[in-house]
Amino acid sequence: MNKLDFSIIIPLYNQEKYIERCVKSALRQDFNGTYEVIVVNDGSTDGSEEILNSFNDTRLKIFKNQNGGLAYSRNFGNSKASGEYIVYLDADDELDHSCLKTFYNKNLDYDADIILAPYCAIREHRNDIKEYFPLKKFRNKKGYLNIQNTKGEILKTNFEAWGKAYKKEFILKNNIESPIIHLAEDVPLFYKALLSTDKILLVKKPVYFYRRGHKKPYKNGKYDLVQEVIKTIHASEEIVKNYKNYNCIEKIYAQNTLKICLFWYKKFKKLDNREVFYDFSTGYLKDFGLELSFRIKSFINNLIDIL
Repeated sequence: MNKLDFSIIIPLYNQEKYIERCVKSALRQDFNGTYEVIVVNDGSTDGSEEILNSFNDTRLKIFKNQNGGLAYSRNFGNSKASGEYIVYLDADDELDHSCLKTFYNKNLDYDADIILAPYCAIREHRNDIKEYFPLKKFRNKKGYLNIQNTKGEILKTNFEAWGKAYKKEFILKNNIESPIIHLAEDVPLFYKALLSTDKILLVKKPVYFYRRGHKKPYKNGKYDLVQEVIKTIHASEEIVKNYKNYNCIEKIYAQNTLKICLFWYKKFKKLDNREVFYDFSTGYLKDFGLELSFRIKSFINNLIDIL
């Protein structure tokens, strides 16, 4: 197998509305190097497969599996990737045309394990696009970033697997995969990756377009979604507490978990067992002295929803 510069991995499940734009954005990269686009069709039942089959590009490689979930599809994509670096792309999102070139040029004088970037949110519910740059304070810093030289603040970037480039050798060596959890599975991967290296780079240009405001309300079905997020938090805790310098990151981990609990509590407003997550969150955050903050902010969010 010939080694390529990048593998773009797209897990796909029932995204017929967006998958064409997604794949086109991956194939239309302004990059002179080599790359492939791997789509893992996770048992789609809509018209996604027909749209994929309409493409005629040797760089596009399509795999079809039974429905195993996002984490399973990402891990499967890793096993098929021949790129030196892996870039994850969700099937309802898009890449900037300069994404791979931006990552590649930044890494020319380095050998990074992870390259982070700002991103833009396509806010369909507001009909606008907003840039997010969680690590803006480090934008002019040269060389590698890591836990030590940022005092843990590197963990304040976005939790999602996308918007980053990962060296495949680094992923394999450190067994960095998405745990088979069916909601918020990006978070343990995020902690495992960033805590496993001292060689992280940051680019200034947004390279990823994340689509928001189009998803339907969450409902329990095949999986109990509340319990899936609780699994995610426990999996993240196990990774973080085993870190050699946990004291350096404990406060940031706690604040990150508060954000995660608030985010999902709001998303779960249509679930009958939402209060189970509320009770879990207050109990878990109590160990960090943040349960009152969760109670107040969740109350305010509920009040805003009512109004």
